Amino acid sequence: MAVPADRLLRRTLRFNAVFSVLSGAIMVGLAGPLAQAAADGPVSIAGLDLPIVIELLGLEVAAFGALCAWIASRPIAPLAWARLVLAADVGWVAGSVIVLLLPAAWTTAGIVGIVVPALIVADLAVLEFLGLRRIKTAN
Repeated sequence: MAVPADRLLRRTLRFNAVFSVLSGAIMVGLAGPLAQAAADGPVSIAGLDLPIVIELLGLEVAAFGALCAWIASRPIAPLAWARLVLAADVGWVAGSVIVLLLPAAWTTAGIVGIVVPALIVADLAVLEFLGLRRIKTAN
């Protein structure tokens, strides 16, 4: 039985969708407590208090998850959109590193809350890259 060339990419995008929507909902719903657990004192990023930043990121992450679900559901996967998802995931990992370098008093929970999702997203990016390469090789 032949495995479709886009199977890895579709499965990865579906997982990314579920992970992103759930993570985004948690970020929106628990922005205040997450901010309190993440830092010892008040943190401001781009002039916004940390709870607001977490809530806004949560909305964006949930929307990103919806985009991943849409891409995975198309009869023919739109590869340009899949490449955009890959680029966004790489950007998330890079952004996580930058956030860790900000002059903030991150708690252990805060560091874990930044590093663990970044590692998951990095894994997703690798799988998306391999899925896109598999499609290119098959064509």
